[in-house]
Amino acid sequence: MSRNDRTCACRVRIGALGLSLCFLASQNAVAFDYPLQEEQVREAYFLGRTTDGEKLTDFYKQYVHYFPFPARGPYYSYVESVEFRTPYELVVLRSREKLNQYSALEADEDYRAHPNQVVVRVMISFKLGYAGPIRPTNSFKVRVSQSDPIEPKQFNTEWLCHLWNDCGVTRFAILLWFDAEQFASGAAKVKITTPDGQILKTEFDLDKLT
Repeated sequence: MSRNDRTCACRVRIGALGLSLCFLASQNAVAFDYPLQEEQVREAYFLGRTTDGEKLTDFYKQYVHYFPFPARGPYYSYVESVEFRTPYELVVLRSREKLNQYSALEADEDYRAHPNQVVVRVMISFKLGYAGPIRPTNSFKVRVSQSDPIEPKQFNTEWLCHLWNDCGVTRFAILLWFDAEQFASGAAKVKITTPDGQILKTEFDLDKLT
């Protein structure tokens, strides 16, 4: 082989190696699964319909982080939990919520309607028996970040039990809606600041979520 031939062959190998490294880097940059394949949607659908409570508990604990009730301080409310809902977990949740007359085909159609949706859900609870004023829900500040803050596409709240309803402890959820493309591989950090001075933080290893 001539010197020029050896040089060309070397360049080809280096180029192929570069392409391989770029491919691996792009694969590693992906966090949780998206877009989901049809078989993944079907798998998530049947997981949501399982009667195996232990299996579901093991699945959900990857996505939900709980905080203890504040031991001290004049707190009338506290952050109960933070949930990171990936596209896969959202299929599972919809399947659980629609146990009656909900097919795998409908689950796939619902997923295809919003294939890259991600939701961070923060649950806020009030002290048992609290009957004082309720601060505006937007006074609870939630920030999601990786290397930089990630701005939600949409923000809303969901009341689960209000003071004027006879349903037990007053609770509501803050929901921040994102696109999957806004997240990279690695940890996603969530910081919550409450109007009565609490600051809570947690993070999710997105590489371990489906």
